[in-house]
Amino acid sequence: MAHKIFSREDFRKDETGIYILEVPKEIVGIGANLIIERQTADGTYEIVQADMHRHNESILIKWSEPFNGRLLYDE
Repeated sequence: MAHKIFSREDFRKDETGIYILEVPKEIVGIGANLIIERQTADGTYEIVQADMHRHNESILIKWSEPFNGRLLYDE
């Protein structure tokens, strides 16, 4: 699987206090299997079940706090 690394600085906070990571659809595709992993303190990754929505030409990933992690997806 292909992957994209992201950092906590890539999130933006919306007016309700939720943090949003915006990923262009051309990176991960449409209808692709998308796995979100959060990096733990020891450098390993754990799968998280985040709220995801499509919006215009992006996929929005919502979480209560920003975190370092990666997206795994089919190419």
